[in-house]
Amino acid sequence: MSLWNHYRSYTDVMYAAMAAGDPPGGPFPRCPDDIRWLWSQWTTRASFDWETDGWPFWSHHHHAAVWWPFRHLENVLLVHYNDLQADLEGEMRRVAGHVGITVPEGSWPALVDGARFASMKERGAELLGPMDKFAGGADSFLYKGTNGRWRDVLVPDDLVLYEKMAADLDPDLRGWLEGKGLA
Repeated sequence: MSLWNHYRSYTDVMYAAMAAGDPPGGPFPRCPDDIRWLWSQWTTRASFDWETDGWPFWSHHHHAAVWWPFRHLENVLLVHYNDLQADLEGEMRRVAGHVGITVPEGSWPALVDGARFASMKERGAELLGPMDKFAGGADSFLYKGTNGRWRDVLVPDDLVLYEKMAADLDPDLRGWLEGKGLA
């Protein structure tokens, strides 16, 4: 849903940036009007030879699958948006610990508050600067910050396409991507 929101907010400036160079699969297409059609293409087509899905962008499944075998290495940390929503402070502390940053205890409340979606959206223009690539600017880029909006859009036939796409994923990776925790 975030991808759809971003894609449908692209301005001519963004389309020009996406067309720069030699895009794989040919010229970058304008966002279609039908989100379910885009879903069908995103789940069944690829932009790169090494992917099976993700058109016209990239496969986030492939990206996650490439990193998954390295999740236990000390220089890799996987962070899930669901976990940030469930326990923002705990996840921020986990990230700080992972990268070896000591944060004074009294600084945590302000840092956590500043990292909340509502706080970032409120300060979007200040944080993101000029956003001429998105109609609506920072307010469009930082849209809702919620999960599960797909439930009001996709129908069972659409979910069959997802099942086919996700069937090849490592079961633990799939579980993590679907919000079931890190294995």
